[in-house]
Amino acid sequence: MPDYFFLPDWPLRPGPLGWIAAMLLVAVLAGEAGERFLRLPRVVGYVAAGVALGPQALGLVDATTLRSLGVFLDVAIGLVLFELGRRVDLGWLVRNPWIAATSVAESLLAFAAVLVVLLGIGVSLATALATAAIAAGTSPAVVITVARELGARGQVTERLLLLTALDSVYAFVAMAMLYAWLHLEYRHSLSAVLLHPTYLLLGSLALAAISAGLLHVARVRMTPGGAAESVATLATIAAAVALADALDLPVVLALLALGAIARTLARGRGLPVPALGAVEAVAIVALFTLTGAMLEATFVPAGLAAALAIVFARGIGKSVGVLAFARPSGLGLRKGVLVAIGLTPMSALALVMAHRTVTVYPDLAAELKGTLLAAVALLEVIGPIATRFALVRAGEWKGAAPRTGDRPFAPEVAP
Repeated sequence: MPDYFFLPDWPLRPGPLGWIAAMLLVAVLAGEAGERFLRLPRVVGYVAAGVALGPQALGLVDATTLRSLGVFLDVAIGLVLFELGRRVDLGWLVRNPWIAATSVAESLLAFAAVLVVLLGIGVSLATALATAAIAAGTSPAVVITVARELGARGQVTERLLLLTALDSVYAFVAMAMLYAWLHLEYRHSLSAVLLHPTYLLLGSLALAAISAGLLHVARVRMTPGGAAESVATLATIAAAVALADALDLPVVLALLALGAIARTLARGRGLPVPALGAVEAVAIVALFTLTGAMLEATFVPAGLAAALAIVFARGIGKSVGVLAFARPSGLGLRKGVLVAIGLTPMSALALVMAHRTVTVYPDLAAELKGTLLAAVALLEVIGPIATRFALVRAGEWKGAAPRTGDRPFAPEVAP
């Protein structure tokens, strides 16, 4: 036996936990540097760090390691979606139905505009439908992160959060309907056409309701605000993500519904829904860093023309939808424009939804990636800057002086 048998093999193999720790450290430093020296949202630095460390650049984290880090990405997405679900007040839609009209209009018009543009440049119908459905969504992580960094609160902020949550639901429902059409197109049985979307919708809601119910039962027996409550919440979210993956259900709807149902149950007992603080902050950094590392740079130049078309058409659709109902919903024209700008970020969940689509229908993989990934890469940079601009110009960031002529934020008509 060698005298130095106790020493580890070289080179060292830190494993997934070591890589995620290194990526998070580099991402945090990049985010802080971008914010301090360039006045960019920290999110941009996180994505840049992921791109730099990923297989498309330095290659310090290869594709195999990225796949092993998938569980961290899933949990990070779950935490962000739960946070959004618990923060939005769906009762606002009842008190002000014009906001519901705004939500439907901006999402539907963005979908239609992207679909028409892609068909016009020769993209196949199946790929155009999938891309338009995904593009209709707005990034929950970007809106929540930028709003939190700024300490933003007000009509523009809360409306952005609500519209973002609804956009995510619409995108998922549109994808479920697309699956039904694709099943029919590929000559699957009628039962698959009907049962697959139904399973995705009802299964996600059932998982959310059961998880929220179990969490509520556990919380009423715990000290409010204690460590046990936060651990129970985190464990419930992780379990829901794992079950959604095992049952082949979409995390998007399940976790949004979990947050919304947990909020409703907590209100009924006078309990606040616990925030996860530092854990959620880590999840957001991990989400954007891993998203940056997953971007495939080879698709960006080839799909740049389609990406610019998607960004332009999506922006026009959302702007028209928001501005058409701005005044009836109690929002001035200036703030309506800012809400439309704030909706610029396209969800990083697009990558997850695209992966699910090409898993079911691999024939769509090359064209879908070519049209979608370049748009995601573009909006990962433009989106956070646009949202930050909107919230700063709205004067809703912490410490901002009220603008002359602005109505104060009214709790009785907003969350």
